[in-house]
Amino acid sequence: MGLLIGIGLVVSLGVGHHFALIGLRQITAQARERPHRSIISVFVGLVAIHLTEILLFAGAYHVLLTWNSVGTLAGHDSGWQDLVYFSGINFTTLGYTRLEAQGPIRMVSMMQSLGGFMVLTWSATFIYTVWKRAQDGF
Repeated sequence: MGLLIGIGLVVSLGVGHHFALIGLRQITAQARERPHRSIISVFVGLVAIHLTEILLFAGAYHVLLTWNSVGTLAGHDSGWQDLVYFSGINFTTLGYTRLEAQGPIRMVSMMQSLGGFMVLTWSATFIYTVWKRAQDGF
């Protein structure tokens, strides 16, 4: 069950990230006359996108932890800050924290790490493309 939930969340992450990048591209396309502004806008936009994705996963963990069959987070004091921290660490690394996922929720955590890696590299490619276009314009 945890793996299926994780797959669903990562697919949703990918679809949402795709449309967020399309929106970001449309916003920054207007700044082509000032390439450096475009690069900074993309950077700030990517920070906002990734933070939103981390917060959405934290919300998913909050909901999942209300189901007894999904497992627990050992070391979690039921605070939102712990969930955001756990989600952020899973999103950006392999999830080594003082919080330990126990039960099927481990699969959700694993899938978040995979999804986070994928969208972070996707974003790196996106900002590199913007940078390259800015440099070619000079």
